[in-house]
Amino acid sequence: MAAYVVTIDTRVQDSPDLANIYAGLAEVTASHGGKYLIRTVDIESKGGAIDPKRMTVVEFESIEQARALFEDERFAELRRLRSQFVETNAFIVEGA
Repeated sequence: MAAYVVTIDTRVQDSPDLANIYAGLAEVTASHGGKYLIRTVDIESKGGAIDPKRMTVVEFESIEQARALFEDERFAELRRLRSQFVETNAFIVEGA
């Protein structure tokens, strides 16, 4: 069954380093079989407490693949670097 990693960035501080960090995250994500379905800053909020600045949705063939991404050491390091500039909420969601 497919699984999805959903990330919602709520604070983004511009930095020239972010482009390289995002490229590295995309590379590691692809190496785990992830396919980006959504990667955008064009978000129309319709309510709620979250003020999203950026959103991604990545599809994986299984929830195990999605979980393995978060166990990857390089992914963890890139997330740590990103956290200097971006506040992110991340979720793994199993598909229907």
